[in-house]
Amino acid sequence: MKTFSKGSDDAAARRAVIESLTSGTENLNLQGRDRAFALKLLRETTVWRARLDRALARFSSKPLDDLDREVLAALRIGAAQLLILHTPPHAAVSATVSALSGHRASGLVNAVLRRLAREGEPDLLGAPLHEAWSHPESLVARWVSRFGKEKTAKLLEWNNSVPGIGGCHPDRESNLESGLYLDDYRIIERTGENPLLSISGNVYLQDEAAAITGKAAAELAAGGSVLEIAAAPGGKTHHLQAAAKFVISADSSFSRMHRWRENSSRLRWSNSIPVVADGRMPSFRSAFDMVFIDAPCTNTGVYRRRSDARWKWSDEYLKSAVRLQRELLLSACELVVPGGILIYSTCSLEDEENRLQVEMFERSRDNFQRISLPGPAELVTDGMICIFPFDHTVDGMFAAAWKRDQ
Repeated sequence: MKTFSKGSDDAAARRAVIESLTSGTENLNLQGRDRAFALKLLRETTVWRARLDRALARFSSKPLDDLDREVLAALRIGAAQLLILHTPPHAAVSATVSALSGHRASGLVNAVLRRLAREGEPDLLGAPLHEAWSHPESLVARWVSRFGKEKTAKLLEWNNSVPGIGGCHPDRESNLESGLYLDDYRIIERTGENPLLSISGNVYLQDEAAAITGKAAAELAAGGSVLEIAAAPGGKTHHLQAAAKFVISADSSFSRMHRWRENSSRLRWSNSIPVVADGRMPSFRSAFDMVFIDAPCTNTGVYRRRSDARWKWSDEYLKSAVRLQRELLLSACELVVPGGILIYSTCSLEDEENRLQVEMFERSRDNFQRISLPGPAELVTDGMICIFPFDHTVDGMFAAAWKRDQ
């Protein structure tokens, strides 16, 4: 990656965002207001990418995809400041160009952004949904076919909104704002700083929907042995380990398990053991009272929170996720003791990853009987947790549970 020359403090945050966009990993070695601004700019640039590209394409002499990655990233963050954050044009353009100082194409960036500042973007009223709300075209077409145009537009708008921060708080008398469904869920005010610095107690930051699923599993796991598959970074572990006799937390990714261990150390998980292992080929000799599969998925229920996940979408990506989920279900179920419980969970909205997987499993394994998951009544359908984002004002989530015959 190109090394940028040092510039003003205003350029430093933009420089960090360019580097994060081109590397594909968040790399914001900043503090205070600079970090808060960079996080906001990175998110909005990622979320609104298709809309920004629509605006920029008119002023670029080359197709955007043919541009140097750093140049395209600079153009996008400049456009995000002008169109989304409404940064004063002079500040947005000059600081963005300074962040690219020394690059041979900085003049092109300056010219394109100045034209955009003068002429603005095309009218959004005539834009297709996927451009106006910046989602993959094939996914929007899929959702319109399934949900209708009006509901899809509301879902797209929800996905682009800024998510809240919260978690289950050990002190139920906390002065923090309460969540919508759980007695101990608390909402933490966004300040741009690390939210954990403003609260006391062992709090795992997660959406209330994830906490609902974790708590449901923990209630069924009370006092038993648990194998957790695809466990990292530990959102469900946090609830399971507080209720179970012990938890084996397995994940196939070393890097994700590193995050799990960081969370375990901070939150003092005392009876959960981390293991790097492929859930499709488990090497455990004994069976467990519960096997919980927090299945890898397309993440379509949590686009609001995982702003880059939408750009991974494709039909093949969905098919790959479905294959993996099926393999995990059919393998992991063999590790459930007679009379034990199997739970399958995703953060997807797609039927192929949720209800159709349930139907497939029940056709394949008649010795597992579906049981109802505990949870708020309005979020449980046919015994399964079925949460649709803007309908329930939390992230999208799905979970189903079965009991193995004795």
